[in-house]
Amino acid sequence: MSRVVIVGAGFGGLGCAWTFANQVSKDAVAKVTVVDSKDWFTIGGTWAYAWCDRVPVMDTKWNLHDAKPQLPGVEMKLNTTVMSIDTEKKTVTLSDAPNDPTPYDYLVLSPGVVGDPSGISGLDQCVDMYSHQHVERQKTDLARIVTNAKADNATRQTLAVVIAATPYKCPVAPFEAAFVADDFLRRNGVRDTVDIVVTAPVPWPLPDPAKEIFTTYLTEKNVTFSPSVKIKNVTREKDDTVVTFEDDSCINAAAVWAVYPQTAPTFIKDAKLTNPMGFVPANIGTNKITNDVAGREFIFCIGDCAGLSANGKPHPKAGEFAWQMGEMVAHDIGKSADYTHSRLGACIAECGGGAGVLVAPDFTACVLDPENGNPKVQVADKREGGEAYKVAWVAKYITKVFGDIGRVFEPSAVA
Repeated sequence: MSRVVIVGAGFGGLGCAWTFANQVSKDAVAKVTVVDSKDWFTIGGTWAYAWCDRVPVMDTKWNLHDAKPQLPGVEMKLNTTVMSIDTEKKTVTLSDAPNDPTPYDYLVLSPGVVGDPSGISGLDQCVDMYSHQHVERQKTDLARIVTNAKADNATRQTLAVVIAATPYKCPVAPFEAAFVADDFLRRNGVRDTVDIVVTAPVPWPLPDPAKEIFTTYLTEKNVTFSPSVKIKNVTREKDDTVVTFEDDSCINAAAVWAVYPQTAPTFIKDAKLTNPMGFVPANIGTNKITNDVAGREFIFCIGDCAGLSANGKPHPKAGEFAWQMGEMVAHDIGKSADYTHSRLGACIAECGGGAGVLVAPDFTACVLDPENGNPKVQVADKREGGEAYKVAWVAKYITKVFGDIGRVFEPSAVA
């Protein structure tokens, strides 16, 4: 019987642990241990409700201790960091027992990614849109923009949402941020004096089928999209943040919300498990790592940290996909006989006013046939019910992870 160590209690790690606890034969594994450096779970799709003042920031976090009833037989090591991984000895050294490495038969890596602004001078001055610690800063930015716009000596302001590098997790998030900010500023009566700009270092950062619908929303909301511009540096000039691009164009902004370059955590890099882009290369059909390291056949990588592709197209980094990867890996390790895998995701990019764009990539064919399978993408404009769909999606996973005791996510109605 196998000992399984799962690193990370986000979507991927919890999906894997939940599947072991509830769907895999108890005779298949001897022990499942989940390790996470924090003791709370969050869903990034709830954060915009916090920075636009519709829920308290604390309501976007759930206590992981409350997940234990839904994970029978799973050991939870919370507030515990991974210090190192020895793939040859098949051990993980944890902060709670630095002199007593934890052995594994199978290692499932689901630590997520971290933002690394160090390669672009001054980028660390900007909000990291993918850090929960920066949600309060976004809230403060919007409040300051509204206050300044209503002042007697008000001048025109710019909110810039800048993508520093691709790939990045939750590809729709920068556009969602711009659209929700647009809605917030309109509700506060100042949108006419605030410009909103989204920039990307590539021609288009979303699946091609989404371009037409998102372009329509960009036009309707008067949000400028600047493609194929790479950030050179970020500086401060009086009260503005100046983003300068490699073509020497620049944006003077009252606030800059950035997608930092994203990469694997340090302990993953130290174990020599990453590729030059900073992700862990893995087989899309199994999620087993493909690095040339000892014991690689016993190591899986799931979620945002994994570098997956199908026919040259990158696999999207999104919570629902991470959960499904976790399911697949648990059934693989547990040798479940009748399991059929599906890799169909669905996310809503909030557009304000209850509207949303549903983006549903399907990579099932790619997983079943990594060499020949092609991804599919469905995109739908949900002018009515988009927000309700998203809130219901959040509720689905909160209920799955926390059961009936999971706190309901209920953003206040828009006035």
